[in-house]
Amino acid sequence: MSVWDQWGAVPPPPKVKPSISTTPAPPPPVQSPTAAPASTGAPEPLPESKPEKAPEPIAEDLGAAAGAPTFHEFDAELDVAELDERLRPVTTWSARSTSVNRSSLGFRSRRMCYPKKLLIIAVHLIDDKPTILAGRVTTCDYDGEGLYSIDVELMPKPVSEELRQWEAQR
Repeated sequence: MSVWDQWGAVPPPPKVKPSISTTPAPPPPVQSPTAAPASTGAPEPLPESKPEKAPEPIAEDLGAAAGAPTFHEFDAELDVAELDERLRPVTTWSARSTSVNRSSLGFRSRRMCYPKKLLIIAVHLIDDKPTILAGRVTTCDYDGEGLYSIDVELMPKPVSEELRQWEAQR
């Protein structure tokens, strides 16, 4: 009994030296799907099954191309403050927003922010009370003309007495 029979595997085809021929080789015979396979004694290889893909969502249903996040142009005045390890606002400065998404906000600022730094942001819209957002800096790149382009991943707003006081001042 050979090793191939012992494990139920099919042995590899024998190595054949390539022959140089001027006539093309005839194509291999095609077996019709209805014809019964010839029995050779070796186990038949299992037909390859391809995993079925889940239907992809239609882009119109999502409002954008599938897989690509949609950023909307968003121009608003911002008050931005870094938070220290005790979730207290340290320094506040103004900035201008550039884009918004469900989970992120982009803005330009004269001040640089380090990645992974927590920020609290007051968005000044037309109404009298600003909208307060919180987020973590994902990228900060120099944009030219003394401005930095900063992307923030939005997250739930932390709760602390110092943050309530900061919100009341806005």
